[in-house]
Amino acid sequence: MNSTKTATAKPTERQHVKPPMLFDDHTDEDVVELYYLIDSRLGRNTCKAACEFCWLKRPHLSEFKQDVDVARRMIGLLRGQGYKVSPMVSDTFAENGLYLKAGFFKNERDPWNGGSGNNGFYGGHLGNAAWSSGRPLLDDNGSDYLQLCVENNIRSIVMTSHGTEDREREFRGLTQPSVVREAIRRIQAFSEETGWAFQIMLTFTLNRTNNSADQLHRYLDYCANLGVKVARFNRFADIQGTYPELRMSKDDVVRTYQTLKEVHHASTGEVQMSVSEDFGSWGGDVMGFPQGVGHCVAGERLFGVVYPYVYVCPVNLTVVAGIIDSNGVINWDAGVAARLAKAKEHEHFGGCMGVAYPHHKEIRDIFRGTLRHSMPPAPARIEPRNRSHHHLLAGQPA
Repeated sequence: MNSTKTATAKPTERQHVKPPMLFDDHTDEDVVELYYLIDSRLGRNTCKAACEFCWLKRPHLSEFKQDVDVARRMIGLLRGQGYKVSPMVSDTFAENGLYLKAGFFKNERDPWNGGSGNNGFYGGHLGNAAWSSGRPLLDDNGSDYLQLCVENNIRSIVMTSHGTEDREREFRGLTQPSVVREAIRRIQAFSEETGWAFQIMLTFTLNRTNNSADQLHRYLDYCANLGVKVARFNRFADIQGTYPELRMSKDDVVRTYQTLKEVHHASTGEVQMSVSEDFGSWGGDVMGFPQGVGHCVAGERLFGVVYPYVYVCPVNLTVVAGIIDSNGVINWDAGVAARLAKAKEHEHFGGCMGVAYPHHKEIRDIFRGTLRHSMPPAPARIEPRNRSHHHLLAGQPA
């Protein structure tokens, strides 16, 4: 199990055994990972949501759906060449459980959808996991989806919580916390009825308004009260270019890492904390993670795939690093590697291409002239009635 490198006292009967901090680990230099999107659509057939700042809300992604048999063949060809391929969909329960029925996520040893290995966005600690907005589980056949999880040996379910209480919809298309709470209730009821014990992880997106110690403790308490096992924290990426005031600066990231460390040290509860790699490298040394954690390897040995394109970053999915032919062979663009190295040396890079690219024009300009699927233009923004800073993400009263 991944853990921080701090010594701990030998536990006694009276001591609280603190769960170690979980982190994303892509430090194995012998592994090249491809996150292979089969279905990246949003809306009624997948996640049943359309969050306005979703990383998949892009013209070349939000309507992409590959035939199941074609995806299976391509994944097999890529794996046959030694790549570690992780199948992905926008929601594990998409298309009424189609991808679960097809067996894409059964016994997968990959970071997004299972595996006991240490590499991956969730560190492999949750075993075989499903990713969902939570909304599909409120369908009349929601229990059927959970039964499919059993058949696929999925023991963990990951959902995003946009705050802790429902607020006015300042951000359009969000799944409200009350929906997620109902999904949790149904998961737990299924576990009680069947004996199949699911672990539940909630992710919370941190930005400049909700990264204080008080907020983090509140999220941990919220998870504890719901019986959630893991609280994961990631960094807000302004993919759509509409909320620059929420973007974390270098100083913000440094302080957030310090706060995460302090909150973990002070916590006495059973909820385990997890930190996303999208916080990058600024100030990350304070966490005591193994060397290399928090340093972006996107475009080196970590890529995203939306067939036939292979993208430099599996989250950003903009700059094309290669194209897959009909035989599953990747034709790499050698010129992109040199530009990528230059981008990672830029003062605004900060250790995460998925955040640096949309936030900084100087980073984007480095890739000018390469094959890119452009970032979306900033849409017109509806101002909230109470302009006291994006309370839905911050989880604050409006």
